[in-house]
Amino acid sequence: MAASAPLKLRERKGAAAALPPWRVLVVDDDEQVHAMTGVLLRDFSFEGRGFSMVSAHSAAEATAILQTDPNIPVVLLDVVMETPDSGLRLVRHLRDDLKNHDIRIILRTGQPGEAPERDVVVGYDVNDYKAKSELTAQKLFTALVGALRAWRDIDTINRLNRQLLQSNEQLEMKVAERTAELVESHDALIRAKERAEVALERETSAKGQLRQFLSMVSHEFRTPLAIIDSAAQMLMMRATKVDSGMLTRLETIRGAVSRLIDLIGTCLADEQLETGRMIVQEQALDLAPILRAAVAHHQAASGGRQIELEMGRTTQVWGDSNLLPLVVNNLLSNALKYSKDTPVSVRLRASHGGVTLSVRDHGIGIPATDQDRIFERFYRAGNAHKLSGSGIGLHMVKQIVDLHGGSIALESTENQGTLVTVHLRTPPRDR
Repeated sequence: MAASAPLKLRERKGAAAALPPWRVLVVDDDEQVHAMTGVLLRDFSFEGRGFSMVSAHSAAEATAILQTDPNIPVVLLDVVMETPDSGLRLVRHLRDDLKNHDIRIILRTGQPGEAPERDVVVGYDVNDYKAKSELTAQKLFTALVGALRAWRDIDTINRLNRQLLQSNEQLEMKVAERTAELVESHDALIRAKERAEVALERETSAKGQLRQFLSMVSHEFRTPLAIIDSAAQMLMMRATKVDSGMLTRLETIRGAVSRLIDLIGTCLADEQLETGRMIVQEQALDLAPILRAAVAHHQAASGGRQIELEMGRTTQVWGDSNLLPLVVNNLLSNALKYSKDTPVSVRLRASHGGVTLSVRDHGIGIPATDQDRIFERFYRAGNAHKLSGSGIGLHMVKQIVDLHGGSIALESTENQGTLVTVHLRTPPRDR
């Protein structure tokens, strides 16, 4: 056990030697003071670090050292050197001129009467005051450890302040960069807003022109179309007596006229619904005569296509007498257009506190990939490009049904047909 103690002592000394020593500036004009202090410092260590002495034999020499090396932690400073107060002058120079407020100054003097302790401690920024006669090895060590702890804490605070300042500068740079980005984004948003306002103004103007055009088309086209239809009817009456072979062509003319009239009505109604200018005037309405008239009209316009009509006892609904016929006619028109020569069935029955109108065809159907968008305005299924159409019929139908508080559903299989089901409310009981 006794043999291991020196080994541990050497290990501790080796660990201490790995750290830089604490530097102590000794400022004294007495060479013996330097020699004695150096001997004492060799035996001192603090926090695993030894001590090294930097010697200056005058205040002027100390000034030169501290100007080039301001990071010395502690100075042991004699008061009386070149002059009776040269040490005190050095304190003023360090604090006021060199702005070195970190170094810890321990005054030690052999002539206290030349610099009374109370006057010095009050009048000068020193950290300790010792008479050389009382400064034993232990008291010197105690004074140095206290000074080093204070210097270490000050150095830590300064280092953290520098890091904080650097972080603040980096933060300010980031804030400035982010502010510049936000300003740029704000400017971009303003420009985008201005472009959007211009585009909206143009769109509003275009929609106004479209409404005017549709109104003009409705007014200007209906009269000549009615004249064409009347002429076709008169020719059909003569053809039955003179040339029955013309009947098919005349029926085709009447069918085309009917489709044009329906298209004009659909376009006008859709535009009014889209702009919110359509006002729903609900009342108790019997769908039976509307369905019969629609079936007769489309049979005549399609050259006698087979349309099966089935109605239950409940045919009364709560709806607009101008809008619901548009729903019936558009559903029938689509079913006939996309089913060629196969029959179309129309059924009306009571269901879930209301009535359900269903229109089924056995035509080309709607691809599954198109069914989610089939009620969008101007959208047409991918397999309908060979047939004429505007893509607004089902969109208008859904808008009208929604305005009536009803619902619409669609089931379709490509190349097998389509079933459209509309649920409408019955009149309130107090009506």
